[in-house]
Formats: sequence, structure tokens, C-alpha cells
Amino acid sequence: MPQTERTRLFDEWADTYDQSVADYSGFPFEGYNDVLDTIVRLTQPSPQCTVLDLGIGTGALAERFVHEGCRVWGLDFSASMLSRAHERVPGAELIKADISGDWPIDIDQTFHRIVSSYLFHEFSLASKVRLIARLSERHLMPGGRIVIGDVSFGSVSERDAGRERWDDRWDDDEFYWAADEASAALAEVGLESTYNQVSCCGGVYVIRRADQDALNEGPSAEPR
Repeated sequence: MPQTERTRLFDEWADTYDQSVADYSGFPFEGYNDVLDTIVRLTQPSPQCTVLDLGIGTGALAERFVHEGCRVWGLDFSASMLSRAHERVPGAELIKADISGDWPIDIDQTFHRIVSSYLFHEFSLASKVRLIARLSERHLMPGGRIVIGDVSFGSVSERDAGRERWDDRWDDDEFYWAADEASAALAEVGLESTYNQVSCCGGVYVIRRADQDALNEGPSAEPR
């Protein structure tokens, strides 16, 4: 989808997004709120933890981290989505930018946690891995973790079965996750991952640098 069309789609969706996904039944948003809750649980936030939310949207995930006492930065390419996020989490630092493009200088720092919900299925596997590797190298503190919830299946075969099951809803322009292929691809660039299936079509990945230890995970270190 061309970038201008993609931007228009999400700008127009901003007013109804929360309602349209929260109680969605079946593919692709089954268990949406459970996925967001699982992201928070697996992120293991603590007060003053710095969190970067990629594709912050209306702020549904960011709001959970604010309630945990975290300091939140949010990035999104949709001005309308950011406007809704500002209403929901007025204390968050909100930045208009596309995750796959150049980021402004005011986000050139590191974070204890990087999170995202229902964003990365827009990118091919190779692009997912490249973006996540960049995040790990440039924006993640030592001992930190990246936690991503999205449309996902446990394996390629399960994803293929899902495509048959939901053929009328499946979007061939999207790149839905399969945990087995994603974990193997991430391992090739030095990242280890664990996967939690949350619903029939939604899951959460916890990603770390394979050579890191558990030091400096907490909020004692300030972002660079």
C-alpha cells in the first residue's frame, strides 16, 4: 500500500479504532486486549522504567504502562492517531515518524523496554528482523527487552492453516508472523526470542540480545 494511502487509512480509522478492535471476534483481532495485557506482563515494567511504544496508535498499550508508573515515549506516523494518544496519555512524549524511516533527533536515546502492538505484520520477515536488530543496537539499554504483540501463529504450518480457515479475511499484502521462522531469523542476527500464543491468531514475542546478561534491566540507568 502506498504510504499516502496508508496514512489516510489510519488517520480515518483513529476515531473508531478502539471500538473496532476491542471486542473483535475471530481473525485478525481476536483477544486484542489479552494481547496488550500479555505485552505488559512480559515486559515486567517497574516505576520510572523508560518505555518506547512503536506504533502507539490511540495509546491503548501506552496507557497501561503509564498506570505502572513508566515514562513513555510513543512513535506513530498518523497525526490523528497521535492526537487520540495525547488525549489518553497526555504525559507521554509523542513523536510523529514512520518506524521504517528516519527518526527525529529527540528520540536518539536508549530505553529499558521497547514495545509494539499490531504493527510489525506490515513488514516482511526480512524487514522485521532488520528493524528489530536496529532497535536492539541503537535504542535498547543493556539487559533490556523488546516485546511485540501482533497477528501471529506458532508455526508456518499453523499460519497456513489459518489462511485457509480465514480466507475471506486474510490480507495477502500483510506479513503475519510464524514463531518458528521468526525465531530462526532473529537468531541469525544474534537475537533470542520466546513466544507466547495468546489467542487463535495473536501472540507475543520477547526478544533480547543473545549475548546479554540480566544486568541493568531496571530503571536505575538513565536513557542516553
